[in-house]
Amino acid sequence: MEDTLGVIIDFWSRPATLGEDIQIFVGPEHFKAIKQFLDQKTIAFKVVNHKIGDDVIKENAKHSGSLFNQYTGFDYTRYHNLHEINAEVQSLAATHSNIATLVNIGKTHEGRTQQAIKISVKQDPSRKVFFFNCGMHAREWVTPATCMYMLREMLTKYNYDPDVTAMLDRMDWVILPVLNADGYAYTWQSTFNRMWRKTRTPNPRTSCIGVDPNRNWDIQFAGVGTSSNPCSDIYAGEYAFSEPCVFNVKNYIAQHKNNLAAYIDIHSFSQLWMTPWGYTKSYPKDYAELARVSKIAVDALENVHGTKYQYGPSSVIIYATSGASDDWVYENTWTRYSYGLELRDKGRHGFMLPAAQIIPTGEETFAAFKAMAKTMIL
Repeated sequence: MEDTLGVIIDFWSRPATLGEDIQIFVGPEHFKAIKQFLDQKTIAFKVVNHKIGDDVIKENAKHSGSLFNQYTGFDYTRYHNLHEINAEVQSLAATHSNIATLVNIGKTHEGRTQQAIKISVKQDPSRKVFFFNCGMHAREWVTPATCMYMLREMLTKYNYDPDVTAMLDRMDWVILPVLNADGYAYTWQSTFNRMWRKTRTPNPRTSCIGVDPNRNWDIQFAGVGTSSNPCSDIYAGEYAFSEPCVFNVKNYIAQHKNNLAAYIDIHSFSQLWMTPWGYTKSYPKDYAELARVSKIAVDALENVHGTKYQYGPSSVIIYATSGASDDWVYENTWTRYSYGLELRDKGRHGFMLPAAQIIPTGEETFAAFKAMAKTMIL
């Protein structure tokens, strides 16, 4: 379709298996040509939402201005821009300084700080570390919101909730709410930027901006499921770890590779709990254990609100990808618990998940994390 029409198609879900639906996001300027192409190929389709632009305008209106102030605090039922998220991260670290410290993962291309929190209830350098990040893809707003929800729960319920107490007593936790800080900030700048996915790094010899940070890791780099076109949303970059926001996280994880307990990269949407591998349908050597823990996690998740997740290798249950973070972590550290998540929903709202679903998403995801932490074999 892209080759024939000469346009970049924004795939909200990518072609993978015969007979399965996919979703694409189409601007009005390309709709007629794409409709003609699909009709000519006798590919059935329907317009699910023809007012995405209006939805974005309404969403931005709801979240315009500061939602963080000394009177109301940080509203966990709404989406927040990067400045507000970082302010809340700093506030949480200060309020819970007995167990929480700020971690500066590094600076992005545009000079923004990748702000994380480390939760450590025991001062022991040999302790295992569970690292998880959100906001890899800029437009997936529910992921930073979910990271923030889980971060607050961990800090405020230690010594009150037995499951939270157990998970923090067992290992240290590092939470990075927004990995792709430049891209996420960009999605807040105007209505037209809301669906931005990539980083904001300029690409040489082209006016197209950005790299897909989850194709930029040095694991089968620039292979299946990537593009060499800098204008594509799945452009892998000129070389592995070209993106500072990816390079910084890689360095932090590499520094802790010997005592890394687990890694999770949180995305949206599709309701999937994914294991390696992404680049091949061969199963990793630890798949039996990865699947055992996955099932426990998704069962715990479903018990909260009835949300059903599928689990398995990402190449099998969604589509093949190369250069993904969870594959790299599994290959290059001592942990076998490396996962990629796709949060709510199944496509009805896609990247425009209503703010009313932030708390339910956080609740069920955190239930899965608590169950996973309890069953992991360290």
